[in-house]
Order: sequence, then C-alpha cells, then structure tokens
Amino acid sequence: MKLLNITQFLTSGLLCGAFTFALAQNSPSQHQLPSRPVQRPEIPHLPAPSGPFGIGRIGYEWIDTSRPEVHSADPQAHRDLMVFLWYPAPKGESGKVGVYLPGAGQMDADPAIQSAMREEFEGNWPAIVSGAISSHAIEGAPVAKTPRKFPVVIFSHGLGSTSFEYTALIEEVVSRGYVVAAIENTYMAAAVAFPHGRLVRAYHEPAPAGLSAEQRFQRMVKMAGLQINTGASDMVFVLNKLTQLNNGNAQNFTLGGRLDMGRVAAMGHSAGGAIAAQACQSDARFKACLSLEGEMPPIAAFPENPNGETFRQPVLLLEVDQAGRWIGFNAAQNDAYLKKREDQLNKCPTGSYDVLLKSAGLFHGSFSDYPLLSASGKSTETEVALHNLRLTQSFILAFLDKYLKHAKEPLLDGGQNRAEATVNRYGR
Repeated sequence: MKLLNITQFLTSGLLCGAFTFALAQNSPSQHQLPSRPVQRPEIPHLPAPSGPFGIGRIGYEWIDTSRPEVHSADPQAHRDLMVFLWYPAPKGESGKVGVYLPGAGQMDADPAIQSAMREEFEGNWPAIVSGAISSHAIEGAPVAKTPRKFPVVIFSHGLGSTSFEYTALIEEVVSRGYVVAAIENTYMAAAVAFPHGRLVRAYHEPAPAGLSAEQRFQRMVKMAGLQINTGASDMVFVLNKLTQLNNGNAQNFTLGGRLDMGRVAAMGHSAGGAIAAQACQSDARFKACLSLEGEMPPIAAFPENPNGETFRQPVLLLEVDQAGRWIGFNAAQNDAYLKKREDQLNKCPTGSYDVLLKSAGLFHGSFSDYPLLSASGKSTETEVALHNLRLTQSFILAFLDKYLKHAKEPLLDGGQNRAEATVNRYGR
C-alpha cells in the first residue's frame, strides 16, 4: 500500500519538489516501505478485534452545499463525501463475512481505476476484489443495546490511500465501544465509490514547466496546505452532520440518538494526521486530537492554522523513531524542524503527549493493514506486523480512553518509559 507521509508528499514526483523522490527511492528513506514480496502464497487475514463488541458498518453519501468542489468538471458541484460509520454491534454474527472494501468490484471493472488500485494494493488487490481478504464489519448490523451512547472518533486517511486500509485499527477501536466515522476524502483518496456506480479517482495536478527548484517546492507547500485545509473542513462538516442527525428526528439514520457528541475526537494518519490537527485547531468541539505520523518535516510538526487558532484540546503525536534513517533534507533544516516541533508541542494544552515508538520493524505504514497483508501468512513477518499493530493501537486506545472515557491510563502516565516507546508529556 502506497502510504505517503507529508515529507514524501512534498518530496515526491507527484508534486516535483525541491527534494527529489528519485533520491528517496534509491536511499533508505525515513518512511520508506520495505520491499514487497513478489509471490503471495497465502491469503492474509486481519486479527479478530479484542473488545467486547462486534462491528457494524454503514456508508452514507453526504454533500456539503456550503462548499464548491473545485476538482469537479461540473461547475455547480459541491463537496461530496462518502462517510462510513463503524459502530459497536452485538458480538457473534456467526457465518457472516464482511467486505474489506465496498465497491471494489466496480472499481476493478474500470480499467483506469483498476490500475490505480492495483498500484495501491499491489498483489492483494485480486483477493480484495474476490472477497478472499475480508473484514469483521457486517453491513447494517444492529447497534449494540448498551451503553446508550457511544463516544465518536472522526478519522481521516493518508494521502492517496483509503480509510479501508486502516480496517484493523478501526475495528479494534470500535470493538472497545467507540463509533468511528471514517471519511473517504474525495479526490485525495485513491478512489471513492459512490452510490449508483459513480467512481472518483484521486486528483493529480501536473506542475507547470520551467519552475525553479524553489518555486516547485513553494508550490508544493501551498498545494499541501490546500489539501490539509480541505480535509480539515471535511472533518468539521462530518462533525456538524453527525450532530444534526443524532438529534433523533432524522429518519433512516442508524445511530440516531446513540452518539455522544460531547465526546468526539479527531484522528488521522500521515496527511490525515495533519488534517486532524488542523480540524482540532479550528473547532474546540473536538475533545481530543490524535496525529499518527502526521508531522511535516522539515516544516513543522503540526499545520499552522491560517486564522491563528491553536489547539484547545489535548494532543497525541504518535510517531516512529527515525534515528539513523535517511531523512531527505540537510542537518540545518532538520535542526530547525526539531526546534519548531518542540516549540509547537510545548504550546499544546496540558495533557498532550509525544510518543516515540521504537519497536523493530516499525515504519510509517505500520499504522495501517499494509504490513499484515504483505506478510502473506508468513509466520515471522505476521508476528512482527501483529506486534507493531498492537503497539500502535495500545497508545491510541489509551489516549482515547483517557479523554473520551475519563479512564486512568498508566501506559501514558505511569512514569516509566517502555523499551519500545518513549512517552513525553507536554502542555502549557
């Protein structure tokens, strides 16, 4: 799975940056994915969620009539999103197998989108289309009867990916009693399947010819900022939509009256982490902010809100230790970035954390299903992937439980650092 972090976004051929992606491909990049196996002898399986709830899922198409869709060929089009609500359901829907990626079949029937999805999912794409790779989510399952209301996590995926690539993470969070609203960020996702057969691919704007290296880089920074702003507005729109539908008067809304809109977190991975941070700065209704590898070296750890707004909720920056890895920019730039990062973290509200994960084999894509699926059932690779997945999930759940369920969390506040993670507390 091609999961790009912001640094790769700024240094990739996608935006033709001042730092060349060609060099990154031939060097041990800070977030470079491990080499992919050519053969896949076994169909991989996602781990069963460990919580007391089963997993239900339902998709909605929601249109934000307040925003035009700048990438649409239709000048009258507005921002149009698919949002999938993953929710606690009664456990034990025996004999039912969930679909990994809804709409995969119709995507596979479109040659251009099939090519994009084969590039994104590589050798796993045929197994996803056939249903051999599945999830634990049951479409339209009944909602668990208790508790009466569930806290909510609004999730944004990485650039050029899809929220379904985080199925294992989402299912684990839902199994612990949360509703996850996963946004398919139109024109940023690899492809989005809408009702009635409409498919939308990721938008890539070619760079004008004749730009200097500095001009190309500044153009990319601007485009990245526009992407982050759009994604943050998507998150706030979904927050508004859920609040509206949750009042109990909306018909055909599965979770009407079951959402605790006073306990909502924003979470994202990679570019989605920057999106979540921007959304949280814009809207204090988010009670917790989780940026999973969403930092933007050599620029900043968090995007700076154009209106000057800052975090009013605790923040978790969960990142992979890059010590000893190629970083893609020079030492002076790295020093400036680290100083900026520390300054931003120190300005976060009390109760914020920077957690540095150090487990062997951990990399940028370890927050997603990629390592587990690419292991293809091989015992050693699967064991490493599962271990790292559980490590990332443990800190995510600890932070969510602390701020949305008001639980004591010794993993964050125990006073001792684990061998595989360094926990630093921040807050003004």
